[in-house]
Amino acid sequence: MLKYIFKPIFTLFLLIILFSSQAQLDMSKYNIVWNSPSTDKTGQMPIGNGDIAAGVYAIEDDALYLLLAKNDAFTYNGDIFKTGRVKIELNPNPFSSEKTFKQTLDLNTGSVSIEADGTKIHVWADANNLVYHVQINSLYVVSVTADVDLWKRFDNASYNRTSEPIDKPTQDVVIKKDNQIISYYAVGNRSVYPTELKYYEVEHMASEYPDPYRFNTFGNLIESPSLKLKSGVLTGKGKTFDIRIHSTCKQEPNIEKWLKDLKEQASREIDISKDWEKHCNWWKDFWSKSWITITDNTIDQKKRNQLDHEAYKTTRTVGDEGALVAQSYNVFRYLMASQSRGRIQAKFNGGLFTQPLRYKKKPGTQDATKINDQEYISHEDDRLWGRRFTYMNQRLIYWPLLMSGDGDLMKPFFDYYWNLLPVRTAINKAWFGHEGAYFRENIEPTGGERDCAPSADKNNRIEEKPRKTKPGENPGFFHHSHYFTSGLETVAMMIEHAKYTGDKTFVKDILVPFAREILTWYDKHYNRDENGKLRLDPSQALETWWMAVNPATDVAGLLHNLDELLAMNVGTEQDKQNWKQFRKEIPEVHLREINGKKAIAPALEWGNKQNFENPEFYPVFPFRRFGLGMGTEDIVDWTMQHRLHKNLFNYKCWTQDQVIWAYCGNAIEAKNGLIERYKNTSPGCRFPLYGSEGPDSCPDLDHFGVGSIALQRMLVQEANGRILLLPAWPAGWDTDFKLHISGQTVIQGKVEGGKLKDWSIYPKSRKKDVVVYHPQ
Repeated sequence: MLKYIFKPIFTLFLLIILFSSQAQLDMSKYNIVWNSPSTDKTGQMPIGNGDIAAGVYAIEDDALYLLLAKNDAFTYNGDIFKTGRVKIELNPNPFSSEKTFKQTLDLNTGSVSIEADGTKIHVWADANNLVYHVQINSLYVVSVTADVDLWKRFDNASYNRTSEPIDKPTQDVVIKKDNQIISYYAVGNRSVYPTELKYYEVEHMASEYPDPYRFNTFGNLIESPSLKLKSGVLTGKGKTFDIRIHSTCKQEPNIEKWLKDLKEQASREIDISKDWEKHCNWWKDFWSKSWITITDNTIDQKKRNQLDHEAYKTTRTVGDEGALVAQSYNVFRYLMASQSRGRIQAKFNGGLFTQPLRYKKKPGTQDATKINDQEYISHEDDRLWGRRFTYMNQRLIYWPLLMSGDGDLMKPFFDYYWNLLPVRTAINKAWFGHEGAYFRENIEPTGGERDCAPSADKNNRIEEKPRKTKPGENPGFFHHSHYFTSGLETVAMMIEHAKYTGDKTFVKDILVPFAREILTWYDKHYNRDENGKLRLDPSQALETWWMAVNPATDVAGLLHNLDELLAMNVGTEQDKQNWKQFRKEIPEVHLREINGKKAIAPALEWGNKQNFENPEFYPVFPFRRFGLGMGTEDIVDWTMQHRLHKNLFNYKCWTQDQVIWAYCGNAIEAKNGLIERYKNTSPGCRFPLYGSEGPDSCPDLDHFGVGSIALQRMLVQEANGRILLLPAWPAGWDTDFKLHISGQTVIQGKVEGGKLKDWSIYPKSRKKDVVVYHPQ
């Protein structure tokens, strides 16, 4: 497996320290607070350290629970299962219905605190170690017990199109010994990887890219200096407790060795005060890097920053609409920090924070539990869209990390596609017979793409390989038949990461070789027309237009990436020569006329509409060819006014209307769309910032990713070497912000009463590049 270690960029680190006029902005105004225990396991609050995570919930008249997850807890088939659950009981029970209760998600420290009947409970996942702490401090002596609380596992999550099930699905093993309780799930000698390699005729890659699933084992060890193992549970009496839950996941065929390693991990000497201090410092540094706060200056001062804290409904109650948007932005950033420091990229469909959900009827997921005549609760391990890392959605949760200064959290995203490049190159060679690599929507950790949907094949309705359609003969087959845009956008994101960080090693070792394979694929795969221009046929425009020639998506991606790479002057001399020639062969993005005005077309030719994206906006974002600062915002605006799909799914999920409105400088449309987006919440869970199911899952991370991209670009954009400050900002929102842009640059400012009160930029030499716009 190819690996790249993201190296700290010293100048960027120094820049952040020098520019931090505020050590840390207080995020407590965006905390979530509950004043009663939850009624069931759908009422969870999220914590995480980037690699491990938990849903924390106290059930009325019952106990405290942690539903545990880890970043790389793969099954044999690529599902990411929960690693277990811990139940902690207190006697007397502070969670009784008649007692006072307060549970808080504290964003400043990445922790959950509970105050109940004179007992304080503090739950946190150590930012620097693979361990959770449950600290209990009581005014009086209490009896505490801790144990695992497991469930029946199934073999394979819903929505996976291929699997190799066994009659009796693997279950957890529990060991209770030496004042410790260990539970683990061992995949064993099972994996779909050989089947994948054989299907794609690249069995030889087994020696170059290791099996990502076989012998994977994940689990947890519970221990506490204050608890002893008795009658099958850890138990003890006192006023103060620190219960530790140590977590791990390794591909280890020898279970005894796996257990030994976990016990050694748990034997690390813990200084709870020092570990907490270091943990808090990590979160302090995180919140100091970047922020956006907003209040609505058109409402009474007393109503500002008022937010509701409960879901179990479809629409949030809004007091301060600006605060609603800012809370959604900052909590999403918190969620990404809590799950993006492990080995694998966070999944769009809930990431590490999937949890049981309530339904009014039996859900489409499997093994849901019927709780009464009308309601069901879904299974701990299941998730909508299963094992898929669907690229359309994945990219949207990582784009915002650039401007928030969280480029380090993008490592798992880049690693995922970079590590798969040799497999993808081999698969392409075996199937298409030419050089380069392509990436479609659902590339799995094996390098396969067997979740790329059924096709119109008369004999076998499984489209696990792209169609080999001749030019001019593409009627449009299915969602991903000729949809290859993902590789181009990964290159674009790598380019931006390099421009933001100045990381020359990343450019040389990752960006250039990855871009080389993607661009080579397009060069070799498509013919030229009579004018010597590349003719992308057969192709399609996302999943919407199944028949397309020269789709705006891929044409813009080629133009953008080639222009950027040539401007960066990177690659070998042969690369530069090839890219310069290839650039001459790329056609321009096709424009059409609508009522006498120019608009961006989805493609040169398009037909067979099936889905609901607006592919004509890819030349606006992510491939920057049109928009404000480029003299073409009028074209973007006119295209927006005549787009086919407007504010779909009630402004939810991956729809990107607000992003495009920001790029054409329309503050009011962007603002109103964000408010409607963030009003959406889930009737299936208590936490109000998980979005809602449909068309994606709950939690719906890309729903918040889109909003974050839009909000950042309402404040700052870059175009043709200029920095656009407040290009689409509404006068009715006061804000305090700090964002990152290319060139290792940080920009910070305040807007009050519709006026830019203060702003600064570092390095100061970039001040000459700034164009200030007036709030609208």
